[in-house]
Amino acid sequence: MDREKAVKAAVALNAHFAQRLMDSQSERLVGRVIADRQTIGDFLKVFENEILPSRRSKKGQGLAENTIREYSIMLRTISNEFGHLSWGSATLEKVSAFLDRLPARSSNAHRSLLIQIWRHAIAKGKVVPPTNTPEMTITKDHVVERRPLTLEWYQLIHDAADPWFQNAMDLALHTLQRREDIVLYRFDAIQTKDNRTYLPVRQMKTDHTSDMGRLLLPIGPELEAIISRCRDDVLSPYMVHKTPIKRRREYLDKKDHWTAVTPEMLTREFARMRDKTGICTGLKPEQRTTFHEIRALGGELYRQAGWTNEAIQRLLGHSTEKMTRHYLDKHMEQWIITDTVGLPRTVSRK
Repeated sequence: MDREKAVKAAVALNAHFAQRLMDSQSERLVGRVIADRQTIGDFLKVFENEILPSRRSKKGQGLAENTIREYSIMLRTISNEFGHLSWGSATLEKVSAFLDRLPARSSNAHRSLLIQIWRHAIAKGKVVPPTNTPEMTITKDHVVERRPLTLEWYQLIHDAADPWFQNAMDLALHTLQRREDIVLYRFDAIQTKDNRTYLPVRQMKTDHTSDMGRLLLPIGPELEAIISRCRDDVLSPYMVHKTPIKRRREYLDKKDHWTAVTPEMLTREFARMRDKTGICTGLKPEQRTTFHEIRALGGELYRQAGWTNEAIQRLLGHSTEKMTRHYLDKHMEQWIITDTVGLPRTVSRK
């Protein structure tokens, strides 16, 4: 009797486990079918419109406008490549092939974003099985080939430029700030404290993540002279300003003031003047110096003037000394000092 009960219990237990196993397999199958119906492009819209805007730094601030713009550009590229695919169709081979076609710096940036996208998709249950495929790829070695800007090159470009761009170059060289910050310098932002005047700078790139990105720059005689040159016959609240050649309504509506200059305008004008002078003739496009290199040149000139690396770091707004050294090393040849050279007389030639 006990044996019969035991057999019935075993049969019931086997049936129970078989049902549990079948339910688990069915659940995975249903999940796979549902996931395959949703394209990666569907989730990319959610990522761009919901996930990115909700991101906050440790200080509770959202992503910088420039960062969002860069993400949007990369998301369009990713959507063109993978948007029509299901998650299961985006194999490691396809992701690797996509990244291989991009230059090293761009490839690494897209890889980082792809990893974030897959991570969020896994958390939402979109990827079955939950494997972060982009994370299995390997980053490319990225060597910056761009030539540093020399003082001679700076002067040649400066001499060939229009006054408004000369002002922009001089402000960049003396304040060491990025193009996104320079175009926002306003005359009415200048502050007076304790009988000294200051130019406040909120670095667009770092203000939302670090206190190092909020600077009060004491205005000395040299900077005061540059600001005075910016006060020309064009009525503008901005120090760097330009009268547009064509005043199209759709173009002017995108700017805070009709004389305002965009960061991209500084980049294009620098490249135009650089190519006009012929200083980078024969170099590949990725090797040609850019407006951003004024920042590194200015840092080196401050070092030559006796400023410490710590003082230059504060002006640059860097949170680490390593990043400051990266800027300064562009203009410094590394020399290794050995012990005093000279062999003992016992081994000298007779």
